[in-house]
Amino acid sequence: MEGKIMSQDKVKLPAKRRKWWPWVLVVLLAALVTAVAVIPPRRQVPGANIRQATLERGSLTVTVIGTGQLGYDESSEIEVPAGLLVDHIYFDAGDQAARGDLMATFDSLSIRLAIDRVLSEIDNLDLAIARTPADTRVVRSVQAGRVKAIYIDKNDEAATAYEKHGAALLLSLDGRMAVTFESPAELERDDKLEILLSDGRSREGTVEKRDRGVYSVTLTDDGPEPGERVTVRTKEGEELGQGDLYVHRPLAIIATEGKVKQIHVSNNQKISAGKALFTLEDLPAGPAYDQLFADREEWEKKLRELLELEKTGELRAPFDLFVLDTRLKEGEKTGEKADMANRLQEAESVFPAFTVAPTGRFALSINIDELDVLSVRKGQQAAITFDAIENQVFVGTIDRVAAAAIEAGGIAKYPARILIEADQRMRPGMSVTATITVDEKKDILLLPVTALQESGGRIFVYTAKDEKSGSLTGEVDLETGLSDGDRVEITGGLREGETVFYKVTTTDNLFPFSPPGHRTGRNSQAGEGTADE
Repeated sequence: MEGKIMSQDKVKLPAKRRKWWPWVLVVLLAALVTAVAVIPPRRQVPGANIRQATLERGSLTVTVIGTGQLGYDESSEIEVPAGLLVDHIYFDAGDQAARGDLMATFDSLSIRLAIDRVLSEIDNLDLAIARTPADTRVVRSVQAGRVKAIYIDKNDEAATAYEKHGAALLLSLDGRMAVTFESPAELERDDKLEILLSDGRSREGTVEKRDRGVYSVTLTDDGPEPGERVTVRTKEGEELGQGDLYVHRPLAIIATEGKVKQIHVSNNQKISAGKALFTLEDLPAGPAYDQLFADREEWEKKLRELLELEKTGELRAPFDLFVLDTRLKEGEKTGEKADMANRLQEAESVFPAFTVAPTGRFALSINIDELDVLSVRKGQQAAITFDAIENQVFVGTIDRVAAAAIEAGGIAKYPARILIEADQRMRPGMSVTATITVDEKKDILLLPVTALQESGGRIFVYTAKDEKSGSLTGEVDLETGLSDGDRVEITGGLREGETVFYKVTTTDNLFPFSPPGHRTGRNSQAGEGTADE
């Protein structure tokens, strides 16, 4: 009974349904594979990847494009005298000030003390200038010798004598004059000869050297003059030759500045080392003397600035500017620093209060590729566009191009700076694009670059096409000119209006049509004045 009751309580489950959709998917895939196998492949139409272009006139512009961020023009510093106590600062880094705006104020007593320090410096310089020696100089001989020529007179300009003679005085250092002459005679070194002077007097001479019939003979320097014409004879009176006397071992005394005030020696005078030769006057100031006056002018400038500052105690903006930085601190003196004992001491005579840049102009730095740098030069104009300022082109001017390259991604780049007149919408840090036109030609014959073929150093095009086979023939060599990478100038080989053919490699040929507006080849669209079909 218990087993029977349990059998009656069992629930009858519904029968399982069969899943048909996997079989349907298998059938559809089999049908698709069969269709692909049965349908013959689309035949490639001969010439389907061939394009043609007509040589037509147009314009070509070659540009160099660079991008960067807008920056400030070159910065400068607004300086104030050291030792001024800062009362209040009205501008900080990042602020913009107009010309005449109040930037800072200073304590009046500290200004007065600074004026006293400047006056003291000027007094010290005046004393130094007064102690500077007079503008005269005595020229002395550095060696003993004999004066053999004096090329200057009193009141002469030393530079004039130097330009004409190469010296002010000429000294003989070894006591000898010399003469060189040619003779067929057979003479030996140290042979004694007679030198007949122009006044009829004679001096004994000694053969110093012989070189293939050319003899040098020396004689005393006491009396004979440089340039004097003499005759050389043997002791027996036989004439050997003639020549002009010269100083055997000369020393030129040179002076190139000032005027001759006095001459202290005479011609043919024997002198000792240290002997005063002549005195010069009206000499230009020396470097140290010039520096004293330059320093005094600087202190005079500081004095004028302090006297002006004393009137109001105010520092105002000298022009419209951006404040890039300030080193002023309220309640502290300018130009003071702490020493090792933490005592304040004055560091410099002036102090850079603010670092500023003008608001009337901005600068853009771009990098020029080494292949383009020779085409870019200072003074060229650039078209400037901003991401943040739509539909407007500004004009900039190249201010400088670096002579040294920097490496960027393994490529040599040359930094260039472009200056742009400021606009109220411009802000430092904005993204900017600069387009520099480096070459431009108008009314020239143009073809797409992709139409040109190159082989074995030749540049040529095909001028004929076989409609059945699609092969290209009719090679014509070309001469080319300017190119912008998409189009190229044709300077020889074809006449205007002629058509050329060229093959392109593109996956577009896998389809019976191309996307609307799409053109194969390098050009995304036909260039001005060039048909590309």
